[in-house]
Amino acid sequence: MNVLAVMISDIHLSRTAPVSRSSEPDWYEAQGRMLSQVQQLLDQHGCPAICAGDLFDRWDASPELINWAIDHVPRPMYTIPGQHDLPLHNYADIHRSAYWTLVMAGVISDLGVGADCTLCEDRRTLLVSFPWGSDVCNVDAGVGDLKTAVIHRYVWKQGASYDNPPPESRYHHLAKSLEGYDVAVFGDNHIGFQVSLGDTRLVNCGCLIPRKSDERKLKPSAWLLMEDGTVERKILDCSQDKWLEQEEVKAVAEPTGMDEFLEGLKILDHDSLDFREAVTRYISDSDNKVSKAAKNILMELVEGK
Repeated sequence: MNVLAVMISDIHLSRTAPVSRSSEPDWYEAQGRMLSQVQQLLDQHGCPAICAGDLFDRWDASPELINWAIDHVPRPMYTIPGQHDLPLHNYADIHRSAYWTLVMAGVISDLGVGADCTLCEDRRTLLVSFPWGSDVCNVDAGVGDLKTAVIHRYVWKQGASYDNPPPESRYHHLAKSLEGYDVAVFGDNHIGFQVSLGDTRLVNCGCLIPRKSDERKLKPSAWLLMEDGTVERKILDCSQDKWLEQEEVKAVAEPTGMDEFLEGLKILDHDSLDFREAVTRYISDSDNKVSKAAKNILMELVEGK
């Protein structure tokens, strides 16, 4: 049976590794391992990807990361922004984002809000999009052969949520708003699952690249949308991923050297240096005993990332 699209979400591309993954020798290479598997599926099936939001971990990604993403994001890709892609989670400011840079560069195709798009000419596969912050609405049952809602919104089921999730976000509360759709693909909840909701197949993609300690046991997946509306889960290979153990994460998260750094700032000549240069010079001086973890945190702060 033909595969119409490969569905993913919550990629969260970042320039530096999160603490739990900081033992990766090359974070770009680690992210690329997952993206390349998605690209292989697109090439194998001759179909596009559908991403249900949070392509970037921060809306103001660095030029370095944007340039890397231009070369490595799977394509063709239809996508919507999640809250991490939007300045202050505000959709009205999307044109200020790194996400929009990829749209302008022709790397990704933004689906807009409530817009429709067809995936193939011989079978009208309709995509209706609901980015972060937009309300999900019904679709005309007579439009399109296979109607798919692409949504960035937290949805959960028992055993696939954080502690004490809001009851109104449980999947069965969405039954009315999803009437008329054959498939509804969600992003935001990093734990992947699929369930039937009346005549609708609901797929929560989960995160493509696990980043936090509590995501270590997750199974990153791509979800194959078949022409009959069924969905097949394709678990990706993350056997090469490297993680810090819990005690190591705690040690990194509580860096030493911050007190010494703050004391050192007091004696800097602020008339001759701007703050960023002052920080950079101080932590680069081998005579100043600032831990590696503290240096990493400080550089992330002054670079705004």
